[in-house]
Amino acid sequence: MLVRDKRGFTMVEMLLSVSIWFMLCVTLLPQLMLIITERKNTEIFNIGTQLLSEELQKEYNGEPSLNHLVKYGVTYTFSKKFNEVLQKSELCVTWEDKLSKTYERCGYLNGE
Repeated sequence: MLVRDKRGFTMVEMLLSVSIWFMLCVTLLPQLMLIITERKNTEIFNIGTQLLSEELQKEYNGEPSLNHLVKYGVTYTFSKKFNEVLQKSELCVTWEDKLSKTYERCGYLNGE
C-alpha cells in the first residue's frame, strides 16, 4: 500500500491564501492612506492655531510679528487686517493642508 506524504501546501492552497491577502491589502490600504493624510492635516491645523496664539501674544507685548513661517513643509502666512464691523485689528494666519484645502484662523488685537 502506498503512503502519501502530506507535508506542505498544494499550489491551489497557496494561490488561495495569497489572493485573500491581496484582496485584504487592496481594500484596506486606501483607507489607511486616507487616515494618515487626515492625521497630518489635523497636526497642521493644530500647529496653525498654536502659531496664531504665539503671534497674538507677541503683538500684545509690542514685538513685531512674522510675515510667514515654514514649518514641516507647510507655509503659514500672517496678515494684519482691520475689521470695520468690530472696529478692531485682527491678526490672521493662512495655510494649505495636504489635500490643498486653504485654512484661515484669525484673532483680534486689543487696544487698537
